[in-house]
Amino acid sequence: MLDRTSVGARSAPYTRAWTSDDALLYSLALGAGPDQLDLVTENSEGVAQRMLPTYAALLAGGSRPLRDRLGDWPSHATVHGAQRVALPGPLPVAGEVEVVSTVARIADKGSGALVEIEAAGTDRATGSAVFSALTSLFLRGQGWGEPERGTEGDPVPDREPDLVAEAPTDPGQALLYRLCGDRNPLHSDPAFARRAGFERPILHGLCTWGVAARILLRELGAAGHADPLGRVASYSGRFRAPVVPGDRLTVRAWRTGPDTWAHTTSVGARTVVDRGELALHPRAAG
Repeated sequence: MLDRTSVGARSAPYTRAWTSDDALLYSLALGAGPDQLDLVTENSEGVAQRMLPTYAALLAGGSRPLRDRLGDWPSHATVHGAQRVALPGPLPVAGEVEVVSTVARIADKGSGALVEIEAAGTDRATGSAVFSALTSLFLRGQGWGEPERGTEGDPVPDREPDLVAEAPTDPGQALLYRLCGDRNPLHSDPAFARRAGFERPILHGLCTWGVAARILLRELGAAGHADPLGRVASYSGRFRAPVVPGDRLTVRAWRTGPDTWAHTTSVGARTVVDRGELALHPRAAG
């Protein structure tokens, strides 16, 4: 059973390290290719390797560091509800951080409980902030009879989007993405996926979320926005529906401010990520 008294509980500091090769694998797993050499090569002439900011969500570690403190519930009852990352500057292509996770919130949502985990990563060598992450989990069947009314607004304006871009996913994409650290058989084992209620293995939610970020940042750069990849301040989205490897994603974005966009991702008429927000750090003067 979920331990509702665990709000405020903190993990012991844990170390996460990554290399240039990890950065390359992550970008390839999100479908990056020759049109984004800065993400998929480290030795192209005149091109410096860069890291997608969404990798911070993997470094944060989700709920794993606090799993025992949170209590016990069936593993199949856990659904990744939403994800947000915030960064004071570009995420390096290699590094080592010390991460501390905290149970920020537990709320009754009727059919289940919402658990929010905050994680902060600091550079082990300098102590400077590298990222923060907020992971929202929905635990089916863990509500306790005092459902909280929803108050969260939708950042998407009621008008046509300012940007629309499509991105295919590969039938083997989940098999590649799992090498970034999430070996849940839901994304690779047909028998396990059927027991979980799916016809076939589904794509990791964080993979869909990351693909959308990659496409959105690429398209903003192509539209003339100065270095959107290097200026990401925060990126978020809520997971609405599963994606099957091979599905074609449509990313839509609405400019909501000088350096902010709301975004959604869909497969056909079905929305798979909504309530997305991207904020960029202001462009440096001069």
